[in-house]
Amino acid sequence: MNIRPIQENDIEAVINLFRENYGDDYSMPEFYDPQWVKRGIYSDHIIWLVVEEQGEIVASGACILNFGDYNDLVGEIGRVVVDPDTGGKGLGRAILTALVDAADERVEFAFAEARTVHPKTQKINDHLGLVALGFLPLHYRMKWRESVVLEGQLFGNGRVLRRVGQAQVIPAVAPLAGLSLQNLELDEAVTINATVRGYPLDQNIEVRPLDATSLIRVLKIEQGRIVEPEIFGGVHLDEGMPQLQARKANYVVALDGDRTLGAVGFVYNEHHASVRLVELIGQEGAVKGSLLRWAVDFAQTEYEAQVIEVDVSAYSPRLQQTLYEMGFLPTGYVPGMVFHHTARYDIVKFAKLNVPWDLGPIELTENSRRYFDLVTPAFIRAAQEHENRLRALNAPVLKKITPLELYLINRAGHVTEEPQGSALAPGTMYVVLDGSLRAGDRIVGKGQVLGAGIAFGEMQDTGAIAAEPSRVFALTKAELDALCEAHPHLGIKLYQNLAALR
Repeated sequence: MNIRPIQENDIEAVINLFRENYGDDYSMPEFYDPQWVKRGIYSDHIIWLVVEEQGEIVASGACILNFGDYNDLVGEIGRVVVDPDTGGKGLGRAILTALVDAADERVEFAFAEARTVHPKTQKINDHLGLVALGFLPLHYRMKWRESVVLEGQLFGNGRVLRRVGQAQVIPAVAPLAGLSLQNLELDEAVTINATVRGYPLDQNIEVRPLDATSLIRVLKIEQGRIVEPEIFGGVHLDEGMPQLQARKANYVVALDGDRTLGAVGFVYNEHHASVRLVELIGQEGAVKGSLLRWAVDFAQTEYEAQVIEVDVSAYSPRLQQTLYEMGFLPTGYVPGMVFHHTARYDIVKFAKLNVPWDLGPIELTENSRRYFDLVTPAFIRAAQEHENRLRALNAPVLKKITPLELYLINRAGHVTEEPQGSALAPGTMYVVLDGSLRAGDRIVGKGQVLGAGIAFGEMQDTGAIAAEPSRVFALTKAELDALCEAHPHLGIKLYQNLAALR
């Protein structure tokens, strides 16, 4: 067995290995492109090795060195394929070991994404010293949406350069943070901020695509870009328009007349139907919240993104809380993953899923299972709530309501099952999801609203009952008031729709 750097005459054999293992469904389709593979061979940013036996290429693997920012010194280890006819000889472990050895002096943080349809890669990574740091559900679109386990390790100066003891996380992140710090043998406590409030989401701002003029103006804003960045995506506005276009990064800017308030950047991956938020710039919390709201709504309506992902600073509990309130859930905690100024930052990985919860076949090691058990319960609950929202999506009361606003409405109220003949409490608005309700001589069916008058001070529909076994979404007057106070723009649209129903 000979492990050596890939050569140009190996290209066809390596592509065939991917086809033999994945057909045409590998998560990174560029690996089927001979020209892309050729560029990778001569790239300074890729360590690419193959295993040769008796003149045949029987395994291949790579370490991508330009993941993230140029000075992050992060290596992504993987892209490992083994000839199915020669499996069982430890080739995968051998090439991963060689990649870790080759990259050790060039990276301060190395990570790998292990497939979950079988535990082989998880076991190999455990043997190499990579430890589990997260579980990313439905991360890639292949034959089905496949989940991965995120595993990593700090090397060299990676541990010394971390911002130690300064992270603050919201309660939903704390269990993941504690487990990751433990796995990396980092002896420090997790500081939990349970009272932080998210950024306001309802400032009425004008949003335009980034152009050369607005680029200059945004570059004058340091907050979120140079000073305390809150989102890390390996893409930066100061790279300039040509580089941003080459990396398929989209930016929009927030304007107030001639004044530029901030910007948000994101990357759409068509193959995986996913959107990654990569940068958030702005001095005012309301601007940042409104930009995030715009980006998430755009991802869901224009791209119909099945997954929206973002890596968030572990030192910004306010942004963590903002995303949590928008329906994002934590999937991992990665100590020291990115480098900024003079220190390595911990990051929290968040994801928002807009697909049915179906993990498909899955096998996990004991270490991976710990993250699975921490991450998945919240996503299961969210998937059930998502189904509740979809059932009422065409209701007139929800006219012109965006997917994110629909989530906020759903989060404010609750769904109940009402047996036939059960009495409904007055002072509550009900959207019928299934079945029907009776109020006097009036029958209210699926998609219709009972109790719209509570928005205008009326205590109507006293004595209403379920005309048949029914499923309803209920929103009390207090819950409606709190929703509209927290999100005035949404409140205006909701009141307009309710007024039209009276």
